[in-house]
Amino acid sequence: WRMPSMHLLYVDESGDTGRNNPENHTFVLCGLMVHHADWHSAQAGFKAMRSRLRENFGLSKQAELHACELLGRSPFHFGLNRAERIKIALHQVEMIRRQNGLVAIRITIKKQQFEGDQLAAAWGTMLSEAKSYIVCSNHDRCSVPGLIIICDDHRTAPAAGWLDTVTQELDLETLVLDQPFGRDSAASDFLQACDVLAYLTKQETEPNKYFRGNNSRWLIERCERLFLEKGLTHRLKGKGGASAPPDRNLSGS
Repeated sequence: WRMPSMHLLYVDESGDTGRNNPENHTFVLCGLMVHHADWHSAQAGFKAMRSRLRENFGLSKQAELHACELLGRSPFHFGLNRAERIKIALHQVEMIRRQNGLVAIRITIKKQQFEGDQLAAAWGTMLSEAKSYIVCSNHDRCSVPGLIIICDDHRTAPAAGWLDTVTQELDLETLVLDQPFGRDSAASDFLQACDVLAYLTKQETEPNKYFRGNNSRWLIERCERLFLEKGLTHRLKGKGGASAPPDRNLSGS
């Protein structure tokens, strides 16, 4: 009998896949992957972070940290000014960076340069990166790999028919368990963290007015540092073209 090696992949996005939006040229799909044996430790990390946010900013532990509102143009949200909310996002980024059991994966697409189905390409690349990481991971604790995908309930998940096709193309049939399922992001710290990482990644190349200022660039730089240290980045450009950092420097969980 072999113990299953289960990974959970939480996924959210920033931007849209439409080509006619003059203010939106980048689509980002971001995931956080965690081995089932590390899930409780990671969740405890999020709970500890929530306690710090309650103590330092008076933020309710049930407040949804949705990036668009948290880091958007509104002068106040949750009764907090923009500078305070930037610090809250920093707490999220640094918590992820300190958790050895969490692996961040992001796929970015320059929409005007890319031909084809952007959503399918982003999801296919996401699953391919997840598979590569799992296959290369250290399975001393358990040996039969599996992957469960959790999406934001309010976002577009891959269609069942498409997933059947891509699992065959990527040889994922013995890895992916069932169809991706949705959760309300308000009830998942993991999905809220994916949302913030996706939003900050988009601000790197397509910043809003506030992030064009020097007073907030350091938060984007912290996000970039996280992906350089312990993340996977894949950039899709052109028809079927892609580029990614060659040095991924990741140790298996």
